[in-house]
Amino acid sequence: MRVWLHRSVGDETGWNAWCLDLLGFATWAPSEESVLRRVPKKVEEHLGWLESHGLPVPAFGPGPQVVERVSGDEVMFSIETEPVRVEMVDLTVKLLGASRKDLLQTVEHLPEIALDWDPPYSSFAPWATWRSIRQILAHIANTETHYYLAKIGWRPLSGQAPEDGDWREFLVGHRAETLDRLSELRDSSDLCRIRRCVDDEWSVSKVLRRLVRHEILHWKSILRIAGEFRRRA
Repeated sequence: MRVWLHRSVGDETGWNAWCLDLLGFATWAPSEESVLRRVPKKVEEHLGWLESHGLPVPAFGPGPQVVERVSGDEVMFSIETEPVRVEMVDLTVKLLGASRKDLLQTVEHLPEIALDWDPPYSSFAPWATWRSIRQILAHIANTETHYYLAKIGWRPLSGQAPEDGDWREFLVGHRAETLDRLSELRDSSDLCRIRRCVDDEWSVSKVLRRLVRHEILHWKSILRIAGEFRRRA
């Protein structure tokens, strides 16, 4: 069970453990020791999620084994400077389909008041503009087209999704653009696309893992918000 560790800085100081052999999987904890303790259980949960969607479930030995440690804001791992395989792009599309299915099943039956409810967060990043479920949905859509894909050279074709807009419309539109870009990427001669500046490093490999992880992460957040709303209601 190979693990790559990223020590984040600033308002979210802590450790992210990524399993790059398991596209889109990561977990976070305040210290290196605590995040490594979390990895086996969280990997098991992620494998269960894959199985529930009929997706390939890789086998892992006991672990974790740390491959690399990096520190900074938007840095990447050494292995992510290599071109990705076409199969990795295809897997990304399948994983995004699974995460979107879960997301829609979670939000489509929520009342409007739940979508705009301001949750009582015990802690919240001061730079984050998304708090309610509707705002998180706009953030998911915009991050795909206006942040991740833009980092490897694509200019967004659509405007940013408004935080008070129709989430059904902008989730569909932005995801369609994302899938079109991934289709273009699949047929591209450049499956690497390294972009570097001070403490900001990107490649196709990094974008793919972040695309998958981002929706899963916020889907779980929405699940917690919806659950808390029901309890208080």
